[in-house]
Amino acid sequence: MQNSEELKWALLIASLAMLTMAFCMISFVMYYQKRRFEEEKRISDIEKNYNRLLLDTALNSEETERRRIAQDLHDDIGTMLSLTKLSLNQLSKMVGNSGNEKEDQIMKKSQTLVEETILHVRRITRDLVPTTLERFGLMEAIEEFIHKLEEDNNLAITFQANTDDFPRQGQKLELTLYRIMQELVNNAIKHASCSKIDIRLEINDQMIGLKVTDNGVGFDPEKIKENNLAGLGLLGIESRLAIVNGTVQYEKPEKGGASAFAQIPMMPVSDSKPEPLHPFRRERVNI
Repeated sequence: MQNSEELKWALLIASLAMLTMAFCMISFVMYYQKRRFEEEKRISDIEKNYNRLLLDTALNSEETERRRIAQDLHDDIGTMLSLTKLSLNQLSKMVGNSGNEKEDQIMKKSQTLVEETILHVRRITRDLVPTTLERFGLMEAIEEFIHKLEEDNNLAITFQANTDDFPRQGQKLELTLYRIMQELVNNAIKHASCSKIDIRLEINDQMIGLKVTDNGVGFDPEKIKENNLAGLGLLGIESRLAIVNGTVQYEKPEKGGASAFAQIPMMPVSDSKPEPLHPFRRERVNI
């Protein structure tokens, strides 16, 4: 009888010991898995931050190079063209006094070519560095961009916003939205064979949204992703958005064409001075 009781106690103690060991092992495994998960997450965050820093540095270098090229065009090429124009004007007076009609025609053609070249250099300079964006803000820069496109293309472009008073944002955020808009519109003109482009700008307390829609041939976003057919333009858009924690969605409307909707989280808005008058301001359409 005594041996039976001792055996029961021994089995009970052994069971408790095994349960304790099992509990300790499970706890250790869970703790190890948790630490491993936290470590993997930490490494992943470091990689994401590092990649974001690389993208940010690359894009900043690109903008810096744009500014350098624009400055060189303005200071060197622009100055040389202006001097050439002055020289041609003086030469034109001499040719005009000679009475040679053929020489006069050649001179006028040369003057016209120089003037057109000066205008092209100015346009390229402004495309490289959107000074209107820095001085007046995103809406005025978009309106100026549309104004220039409508002059050079048989294209109808509409611009709509959900507010008349669009607050100034940080330079990086405004430049990101402007470059994305620029890329989407240029893609639509080059590849979509469209006749109409609609640009919408929306802002609320949390997000800023930019939507560009065209009535062209359209494309299937899923096929492009599956077959890795995205070009440098679309990849550049995603890279810019990754830096500011933004997203982009591509859609193919049932009525045809293509639509892209980019969203960027709101950043703290700094107080800004009243906007000066701008030559490209047009009547706003509220949505």
